[in-house]
Amino acid sequence: MIRSIITTVLLSCLSLAVISQDYTERKDISKKEVKKLREAISASRSNDSDKALKEYDKLLKKYPDFIEVLLRKGSIYFQKKDYANAKKSFLSAIAKAPEYDPEMYFSAALTLHAAEEYEAAAFHFESYLDRGASNKRKEAKAKKMMENSRFIHQALQNPVTAEFNKLPESINTSAREYGATESIDGESILFIRRYSRADELMIATKEGDDYSVEPGFAEFDEFAEIGTFSFSANGKFLVFTSCNNRDGFGGCDLYYSRIKNGKWLRPRNMGPVINTPAWESQPSLSADGGALYFSSNRKHGLGGKDIWVSLRGGDRNGWTAPVNLGDHINTKGNEESPFIHADGYTLYYRSNGLPGMGDFDNYFSARKGDHLSWAKATNMGYPINTLGHDGALTVSLDGERGYISTDREFLENRETNTNLEVFTFPLPDYAKPILTTYLKVNVVDAVTKDPISANKIELVDGETGSILSKNEAEDGEFITSLPTGKKYGLSVEMDGYIFQSRFFDLAGISTAVDPYQVTVEMVPIPKAESPNVIYDTPVILNNIFFETGSANLKEVSMLEINRLSQTLQDQPSLKIRILGHTDNVGDNAANKILSENRAKAVYNALMANGIEISRLSYIGVGEEDPIDTNDTEEGRQRNRRTEFILIRN
Repeated sequence: MIRSIITTVLLSCLSLAVISQDYTERKDISKKEVKKLREAISASRSNDSDKALKEYDKLLKKYPDFIEVLLRKGSIYFQKKDYANAKKSFLSAIAKAPEYDPEMYFSAALTLHAAEEYEAAAFHFESYLDRGASNKRKEAKAKKMMENSRFIHQALQNPVTAEFNKLPESINTSAREYGATESIDGESILFIRRYSRADELMIATKEGDDYSVEPGFAEFDEFAEIGTFSFSANGKFLVFTSCNNRDGFGGCDLYYSRIKNGKWLRPRNMGPVINTPAWESQPSLSADGGALYFSSNRKHGLGGKDIWVSLRGGDRNGWTAPVNLGDHINTKGNEESPFIHADGYTLYYRSNGLPGMGDFDNYFSARKGDHLSWAKATNMGYPINTLGHDGALTVSLDGERGYISTDREFLENRETNTNLEVFTFPLPDYAKPILTTYLKVNVVDAVTKDPISANKIELVDGETGSILSKNEAEDGEFITSLPTGKKYGLSVEMDGYIFQSRFFDLAGISTAVDPYQVTVEMVPIPKAESPNVIYDTPVILNNIFFETGSANLKEVSMLEINRLSQTLQDQPSLKIRILGHTDNVGDNAANKILSENRAKAVYNALMANGIEISRLSYIGVGEEDPIDTNDTEEGRQRNRRTEFILIRN
């Protein structure tokens, strides 16, 4: 492609040359020499470059300032990839006749870029643009290559990391491996292996220093050309790409499946809300399963392929109409391979429409608010991005490791031997996501201790009470990510059971946090015919909060009070007693009064929600019944609690 550009530029230079100045033109030489020149041009077009160069050198020996011949020599050397001599010829022409034609600056810039002299290339692209490009298309190309040259020059001088480790041979084979993603617990790596034209999802499980690798989904074999994929945090919901299927809307569509009773259901097309007659591919689910990012060249984009997002909860098939992420992410070029980190705020993707090292580079951006508000993208830097082919980038939950598929080991001989392989590397600090851990909840029946499937799990902002995600706990298990820097409330609900809540304070945390693994015991709602009725076990209202040293409820507490109100409204025979507790700091009598006033505040809030007074009572326990030590702030915080028990009629 670039060779043809050089040839085109050369012809343009010759046809647009200005009136002769202090250099030689055809009109200045004899007819015999013109004939020799034409023979040399013909030899060059017949790929007899040696003959052409020989004749050009004879002419230059007599006419050292023959600009046309210098440019033609430069073109031949460029096609032979002899960039040193090509540079010498083009720069000599520019030095002898700087205003001969702007196009020779473009030729020199392309040559310098190919010779990896990027600072000089950028200068000559700029010189070409200053003199006026011949057309808009070439102007756009010159601007892009000038930006790339400047970026590469700076990036090579300031590498961001030097440590790249190729994953073992159990993962990297003679086939192409790409799209590697680490599981949320870090114990497995999922990736795509391409055999010829067929892709297969593989799962690599840690075994000491190596991995045991096996195919992921034999039950999906009926689907043609399975490609990139994305799992929810709990590994029980999957979105993947499949192409050329009978039920498809376009060449490649997005499909989904989920686990039910321990088995994957038959995948289904995500439907016309997500899929169009265009190309939809490369899905990335947020950890909570509430947002789906993907790449598509559908209508109304900004360029070729753009990154779009759809949110769970739409009217059709459970997803909203996809929305373009906008010009802080997308360009007039192509944006591909989105990866939304488990923090829910950091997006990694690749683009060929922004300044970079090669054809596609990897970039990252941070979400500033909703899913459509993003900071301007930042290049991941060299050598994460190389002069070669750099595939999709993914990042581990803890933000310490990046995974990338690349042909970096074949840069010197890419025309005869190339292959995508998966490497891991330490992520630079500037590109790290929000420090994130994960929460694993096991939901069991408080009587039988058997796992149960909670049909409503909500994660809320512990400061504002706004709902962050809604999920289910299929087969009694739920997993989600918890970015640090926030407080979280969790509620678990299921038909026939009293709701349960938990609270997690991750505000102010700046170091790695161990995963939270909790068991939530769901108390069955008493039934007259049931012998297994729990009355004496307290249900802690973990998301009830008061102003310091007072019985004034914080606004965020109303979400928990409203849930309890709804439970009582749904079960009109239930009666409860609210218990207030404190830690042992301060006077015992004062603590008793404070705990009673706090219990009464909840009692009053429930009455305000329409719960009959005959169904409610309250007492203040004070500091007499701690559930943790009072020797630590964490323990005292647990002791300062509000709870309720069911009471018999």
